[in-house]
Amino acid sequence: MSLNLKAIVVIVLAILLLATFTIVAYVEGAQKRVGAPPPAVASADAQQCINCHENRTPGIVAQWRASLHAEKGVDCLSCHKVAGKDDWDYFQCPGASIPVASHPTPKDCKECHEKEVVEFARSKHAATAMIKFATSFDRNVFEPTIATKHGCQQCHEIGHVWPDQSVGECDACHAKHTFSLQVARNPQTCGECHMGPDHSNIEQWIESKHGNVFMANPKNYELLGYKTENYKGKPVPLPAPTCTTCHMDATATLPSTHDVGERLAWETQSPWTIRTTEAWGNGLSWQQKRANMENVCSQCHSPGFYKRYFLTGDLAALQYNEIFRESRRWLTEMQKAGIILTPGVKDNLAAFGVAGYDEEPEEVNYNIWHHEGRLYRHGNLMMSADFTQWHGIWELQKDLMAIIRYAADHDLPEAQAFMKSDNPAKYWLYGFYDVPGSAWGIDALAYRKSPEFTSRILMNRAEITDYWPKVKANVEAAYKNGLLSAEQWDLWQKLYANLDKENGQIYALPPDIKTHSDGLARDDAAAKTQAVDFKLPFGSVWDEIKKALSLK
Repeated sequence: MSLNLKAIVVIVLAILLLATFTIVAYVEGAQKRVGAPPPAVASADAQQCINCHENRTPGIVAQWRASLHAEKGVDCLSCHKVAGKDDWDYFQCPGASIPVASHPTPKDCKECHEKEVVEFARSKHAATAMIKFATSFDRNVFEPTIATKHGCQQCHEIGHVWPDQSVGECDACHAKHTFSLQVARNPQTCGECHMGPDHSNIEQWIESKHGNVFMANPKNYELLGYKTENYKGKPVPLPAPTCTTCHMDATATLPSTHDVGERLAWETQSPWTIRTTEAWGNGLSWQQKRANMENVCSQCHSPGFYKRYFLTGDLAALQYNEIFRESRRWLTEMQKAGIILTPGVKDNLAAFGVAGYDEEPEEVNYNIWHHEGRLYRHGNLMMSADFTQWHGIWELQKDLMAIIRYAADHDLPEAQAFMKSDNPAKYWLYGFYDVPGSAWGIDALAYRKSPEFTSRILMNRAEITDYWPKVKANVEAAYKNGLLSAEQWDLWQKLYANLDKENGQIYALPPDIKTHSDGLARDDAAAKTQAVDFKLPFGSVWDEIKKALSLK
């Protein structure tokens, strides 16, 4: 290679190297300009942990390096510190010069996050282990302990009680070592526990318009890591709420909370629907808790919508009580008649007594509370139509019928009379609630009772007289018993004063109704000719077997 050619190659390489340095400098500068985190900071003692664990468990070191903790200099020993050998989780790491605590607890977190730890410790999440789990009938009577350790306990341990007297499992929501806000706010995190036949909240959120809007754009998940302090006095940067938006996160005028009861006005996981007391939720009344939740709703909805929606949802939640009450009544009648044996159902507040698993109607009654009843109540307050209807009220009615059918099969006279009756009004076995019209706007058809068209809804049946005056009396009784606020009772009366308008009676029907009525008649005729009256020339094989056996 000639000298001139060598010189040219050197010059080109130098230019490329200079360009590379320029690009790297620009990228690093850009990272600083957009607020990229500085390198992780650790003490000399903690560096021992990092050096070893980068070989043994490199994943957790990488997670810590990417965390806000690392950026702020909160290192391994900030959380895994130990006071002495008497500490319950004292551990001497092989190859390290200092001992560590094997299990950081909320007591450690409290040094920096006192507000959050205090709020959590008084919350229903904490109570899930201390009272709701440790003393539950189903776990302590029926299910083997080993089976619940990776079952019920895995979720209820969000309220883990530690030897140092602190309460909670912070990493149940904030994943270990990253403690990411983005993970904690992700609905799928809540869905680790809030799913299944007794609390399908993640499925209900997915079905709701809230979930639909949020999941329509996958990039919305990237927004979940926002810092609350950057949005003081203004809306959060989400197009629709996730679980934490409603139950925990701050609004422009409401502080964030780790006490999930501060915005819940109902106990809907319990055997009975009751207004939340001051026992949980920071001592707030249910009216204050509802005001907090309405504050959240007001970020996107007008009061005209959310107040009417809550009124409808609250009455639906109360409707469950009357179904559960009727279910328990039938069990009591069967117990009196000696059909079932379980003691204590009449006076026990729960859905079943200690011995209440061994007979069919008791199991069904348990499901009325623990499965279908929860799905119905949760669904109607979370904008989840299918869970309110087909997984909820429909299944509740079927369960109740199953109990009555069992009683009839075992010769209870009242149950036998019920089964023999052909009056469709018999299904109104219990007291009922209602609200004029719909939470979604005036519907000119769905509730109509007029000469030209009457919907088939039960309230329009001739067997039920004075439907609305009876409903009014029930709703007023609920108000007087403290189950509805004065504002809600006033709203109900305002809707009742315009009953015909709210139920769509006064509006003309669209001409398309005849088009669709004619279409239904044509479909019925087609079903008759194409299916009902259509016979195959060769029937079933069973027909041939019957002939061989001389059966008719």
